[in-house]
Amino acid sequence: MGRSFFRPGLALSICFLATAAMAQDIPPTPGNDLIHMPLPKGEEAYRNIDGKHLWRYVAEQAKISRDYRDNGHPQWWGRIVGTSADEADVQWLLNKYRQIGLADAHAQTVKFFRPQYEPKSWSVALAGAGKTIKLVSAQPPYGGVGTDGKELELEVVYVGLASEADFAGRDVRGKAVLYVKELRNHNLDPDVVKRIMAHGAAAIFAFDLGGENHNTQAYPTPSNIPTFNLGTEDGKVVRDMIGTSASAPPHLQFRLDVERPIDQKSYLVWGTLPGATDDTVYVVAHRDGWFEGSGDNASGVAVMLGLAEHYAKIPKAQRRRTIIFIGTDGHHDNGTFGENWLIANRARFFSKTALLINAEHPAEIMRHGVHAVRDHYAGATTAVIPNEWYAGGASRPQLTRIAGEAFRTFGVPVWEKSDDSRLGGGDMVEFSWFVPGVTVESNDFDNMHTDADTPETVAWTGLEAMTRAYAKIIDEVNRIPLKDLQRPEDTAHARTNLLPAHCEAWIKDSSASCTP
Repeated sequence: MGRSFFRPGLALSICFLATAAMAQDIPPTPGNDLIHMPLPKGEEAYRNIDGKHLWRYVAEQAKISRDYRDNGHPQWWGRIVGTSADEADVQWLLNKYRQIGLADAHAQTVKFFRPQYEPKSWSVALAGAGKTIKLVSAQPPYGGVGTDGKELELEVVYVGLASEADFAGRDVRGKAVLYVKELRNHNLDPDVVKRIMAHGAAAIFAFDLGGENHNTQAYPTPSNIPTFNLGTEDGKVVRDMIGTSASAPPHLQFRLDVERPIDQKSYLVWGTLPGATDDTVYVVAHRDGWFEGSGDNASGVAVMLGLAEHYAKIPKAQRRRTIIFIGTDGHHDNGTFGENWLIANRARFFSKTALLINAEHPAEIMRHGVHAVRDHYAGATTAVIPNEWYAGGASRPQLTRIAGEAFRTFGVPVWEKSDDSRLGGGDMVEFSWFVPGVTVESNDFDNMHTDADTPETVAWTGLEAMTRAYAKIIDEVNRIPLKDLQRPEDTAHARTNLLPAHCEAWIKDSSASCTP
């Protein structure tokens, strides 16, 4: 396979020998009010898939993130690739594989060929009206520009939604700009960012009106000036001080220290259930996540483990195809390195693949604290919110039909039409152009990429329904000959452009160095 194996350091080994201690720290499964669909008649084969059991896997992964935070990383934290939290997560997943009884359980080293982004520390404060207020929710986007070791202080100007109309009569040159994002979203609209910079601003601060005061991690944005997300409450504090201090405009004081480590690595975590043939089914889930990363993507990893447990109880002779499970390094970084390696080696691994399931945030509820408009409202939904989905695309109607029936059978809420335009979204985009694929995922849940993405945002009922539906899909696909599922590569959507040039050694052995 061209791999190297994970060998945890002594300190890490000591830290994670106490699996039982971790279990004792996990609270009882929440959600007694959640709507739970009874097992349909005739589907008793899936009774052993238990959502409350799977929810504990979500909570255990969230604890790995909190432990990393509490051991010297109070601002930039989570199961972030290339960190000790990443290594701890690898060991945790390997332990689960071995407990289940998967064959060939191992961690494959994946060397990074691009520097990573690592903000070491930052601070943002509002100064005005005779006081200074620390804005604790401030969070730079991934790749955000630092301040070169200096603390900057700039007058702050409020520009509403940052449309051209909002800039009329306002001079923002050399100043910090505060604006409201039109939608509750962890990312910053690149067109808005470019418009603000075109007007000469020296820093950007964005917030939404979704309520509460969460830290929110954005993906890279095309900003070449310091940029931060703010929580709703902090954003309103800045806005309101601007409104009441016209004669002496308030200022924002901020600092951001950034490093870009090189020569880092992460891992693909493999486990196998041999089947009666060497045809394959793959189940993949990205392991990384910002903050507690419970929905994104501890929930997907939990579903993957639920499928492994279910099929491990079935005799090999009754498993028509070999099932391979991969916890990927992830995509919250500058690279998606492990997935790139798999793509480069697709002929080796996927030439006889009947199905690839991408398990990615499939069981989210919607939660609100104090609502920004109706301040009397707070709470959570009692059911999983609708998911985007993809099942093979237009060229595989059998797979689309099988998936749709499985979703209805087990009560998985999905949007009416499949997401064929983006080949499934999420990590399925990486694979679906050359392999039959199915994914169900929410990419718009309230607390995505925030410090509120806690285990309580994940519904055990959703984990159970989704895992049962995926198992049903696998069983139905196993009735179909491989030739009826495979198609020529969809080169119009090929992702080979992500691969580095002149890195043949890395493609052969992912632990090798590569300098594109």
